[in-house]
Amino acid sequence: MMIFITVLMLNVWAISADDVLSLNINITEELGKIKTMETKMKSLETEMERLRAENTELKTLYDTKMKMDELIKLNQALTTNLKKLEEKTDASERVKVAFSATLSALGNSHKFIGPYQEATSLVYENALTNIGNAYDTNTGIFTAPVKGVYYFNFVVFNPHGMPTGVKLLKNGNFVVGATDNPPGLDTEDTASNAVSLLLEQGDRIHLQLWENRRIYTDGNRRNTFSGHLLFTM
Repeated sequence: MMIFITVLMLNVWAISADDVLSLNINITEELGKIKTMETKMKSLETEMERLRAENTELKTLYDTKMKMDELIKLNQALTTNLKKLEEKTDASERVKVAFSATLSALGNSHKFIGPYQEATSLVYENALTNIGNAYDTNTGIFTAPVKGVYYFNFVVFNPHGMPTGVKLLKNGNFVVGATDNPPGLDTEDTASNAVSLLLEQGDRIHLQLWENRRIYTDGNRRNTFSGHLLFTM
């Protein structure tokens, strides 16, 4: 509207006094020009509205594309993480570790181990179960094949009133122990303990007989050392 008024004023100013006096003005022609200009202005306004709408539509499409790109990246990250989780789960399912062993004494044989002046490693030579072969019957040492949480337990048999005691060590360091001091020579007791440990691959677990204590073993297999993998980490 402001443009129209301005154009109209310009057209009015363009009319000289001589034109007015000489009555050379064609009112109909001038009004036609103004009408044409109004039509052009409306056409320009319509085109501007169309361009604004098109620009809004393009911006919406751009925003949508950006969101789609973000969703694609997120989906790729989730797919990668899912694949890693599946691989880890598969690895966990493949790793199976469990063992149970006793001190050797078969049939009607029997023997005492100890006492010794120093703590002495025990070798449970008779493996009842050794899935994964992580327990070595030659050394009595369990070696963790993978990082994970493992459960261990051991039982000590003690007859004839002699004090007994066994301790579990991780990489040579004391973790837990089990001891027993029977009250009389005719007493038979057992001592036991258990523990769950987070082990790194290669960590070593074994048992020692406490100094100045002893173990009695026979064919009844009452001295046991067992362990198994609960889950990988």
